[in-house]
Amino acid sequence: MSLSTVRLHQLLVAAAFLVPCVVLVGAAWWNRAEVLREEDSAVVRTAAVMHEHASKVFDTAELAMDRVDDYVFDRSWSQIAASATGGFLASLKAPLAQARAVWVVDPQGRVQASSREGDLGRDLSERDVFSVHRQRDIGIYVSPAVREPDGLTAFMVSRRRSTEDGRFDGVIVIALGTEYFARFYAEIAAPTAHQAMLLRADGALLVRDPPGPEADARLAPSDPLLRAIRARPQGGAGSGTPPGETERLYAWRRIGDYPVQVAFSVETTVALDRWYDNLRVYGLVATVSALTLVLMAWLALARARAEQQALSDLKREHAQRLAAESQLRQSQKMEAVGQLTGGIAHDFNNLLAVITGSLELVQRRIARGDTDVGRFIAGALDGTDRAAKLTHRLLAFARQQPLEPRPTDPNRLITGMVDLLRRTLGETVRVETRLMADPPAVFVDQNQLENAILNLAVNARDAMPGGGRLTLETTAGTLEDGTSAVAVTVRDTGTGMPPEVVARAFEPFFTTKPQGRGTGLGLSQVYGFVTQSGGRVRIDSRPGQGTAIELTLPVSLEGVPAETAGRASLAAPAPGRAAQTVLVVEDDAAVRLASAETIGELGYRTLTAPDGAAALATLDREREVAVLFTDVVMPGIDGPTLAAEARRRRPDLRVIFATGHPRDDQQEGPRPAPGETVLRKPFTIEALAEALEATNRAEASA
Repeated sequence: MSLSTVRLHQLLVAAAFLVPCVVLVGAAWWNRAEVLREEDSAVVRTAAVMHEHASKVFDTAELAMDRVDDYVFDRSWSQIAASATGGFLASLKAPLAQARAVWVVDPQGRVQASSREGDLGRDLSERDVFSVHRQRDIGIYVSPAVREPDGLTAFMVSRRRSTEDGRFDGVIVIALGTEYFARFYAEIAAPTAHQAMLLRADGALLVRDPPGPEADARLAPSDPLLRAIRARPQGGAGSGTPPGETERLYAWRRIGDYPVQVAFSVETTVALDRWYDNLRVYGLVATVSALTLVLMAWLALARARAEQQALSDLKREHAQRLAAESQLRQSQKMEAVGQLTGGIAHDFNNLLAVITGSLELVQRRIARGDTDVGRFIAGALDGTDRAAKLTHRLLAFARQQPLEPRPTDPNRLITGMVDLLRRTLGETVRVETRLMADPPAVFVDQNQLENAILNLAVNARDAMPGGGRLTLETTAGTLEDGTSAVAVTVRDTGTGMPPEVVARAFEPFFTTKPQGRGTGLGLSQVYGFVTQSGGRVRIDSRPGQGTAIELTLPVSLEGVPAETAGRASLAAPAPGRAAQTVLVVEDDAAVRLASAETIGELGYRTLTAPDGAAALATLDREREVAVLFTDVVMPGIDGPTLAAEARRRRPDLRVIFATGHPRDDQQEGPRPAPGETVLRKPFTIEALAEALEATNRAEASA
């Protein structure tokens, strides 16, 4: 191993860290621009909706004034005052939810007919809604919003009463309530922090949601929105910073030929908040990717250095051969692990792609108001479930996963391993399956069975140095006591074994491989796992005719594989349990919040504590706590110690241990006592619900 090769590995370690960082920075800036474009489009769309709504309201108001004008055209003011004009106006106003009143005002400015009896005789001579029409016919006029005597705010839309000779003979007025517009604006913009406005071209605010102080009823001349409206009165979009505020994205449109605009705006920080959320996701993905690449590159560098040191030691001193051979065996173990982790890394990348893609689709659809995201959420949940199973498979490979038998579909398990086996065994080995139709479920630890099949497949590959065919079979079988079973067979076309080797194949540390090529533990582990599961193992092998190893496994009495159950239903709290209080103790803030939210989702009341000392103080203060949900490994007081002290103070307290640490001969983890349950991380909401319900059943049976 040359020095240049080691230097190359060092550069790979640096590149494994720098490349994801560079990609993250580029993706972050691209996503920032994309988020701002999407938010700008959303603002424009909302302004368009406001424009359509306001256009209909003003057109309806103008149509109503035309009908009033036609009704009173050839009538004198005495006839208008004496006739049933008020009834006609009331019937005209009834279907107009936005109109608060309809008035016919005489040339002196007094209301002669009204849809509300209390307004008759009201003097409007000093109001601009009347006075602007005296000198000439200006068409439709919209007055500023004013507070009426009844405490509500309205603005007036008015026009001249038509006459044959064009002289001024009074006006027709419709009062439009601002609360009608504000309610509509609040509905279309909720729950986004926004500013929706209906305003005149001179900056006078007719309606604003959310409402502001009455002193701010007009935009300042320096306001960027008002300057933009004056520059492009028909409509547009842009950004700017109002006096004393932060930068905003806004869009505006004119309402037909009326001197009125609608405008909608949001703070730029609203869009940037979404960008920050995306940035956190990108950062997490980049961090995981960088750490994975750095770890793999570092392992390769460590291997290169170890081999360099081994070769150097062999050249310097023959007496150090035993130590060098030990290092060589270790490096070859690392090579086997590297082949396996290459496949696992591929699977993890696929799962991350599923989860990230699904969540980004959910985010984008929700951003544009589309709530049909159920299938994408289901895809992300399925990806996390598969990732958890992959983690368990790694723990099983390291022999750190406790034996947890459950109903398992053997066909589904084998089918799910085919891609992994093909990547692990290489291109010279062809992997085939021969599966029986609708096999019964077997009662076995699924992860350990996968590990056993993987060990047998690797042994088969070594027995086929020139390549060959590996066949995975499932057939009906029986155990020694005659009970039904399913036989899983791993068959190869390799060199085979003579009878004396078959007789010793299951002995620990027995191996026919050259020194440094095997530990002799693979078949002994398979034998121990199968016999511990209540099954048996049989070898059929002859030199030159290949080998078949048959694992006969007991059939599950439950009959339905756990894999097919899926996310059928959540275990709901039993009647009377919904009011129970659960104290969540976890030193990791994010995990503590997620656990508390999930337990709350199941209908329980939750309290939280960051460590054991705070948890004991909470238990002394909150006597209604019924369940202690605690992590196992915590700084200070650990989970088992906390549980023991808590149950000493509160003997009726039930305990759930949540742990993500492996369990082996040196570290058994918490051993549950009566009233206690162990929940393995990462857990699903179904598993959490079952654990909580288990504590309830334990209480009921106590």
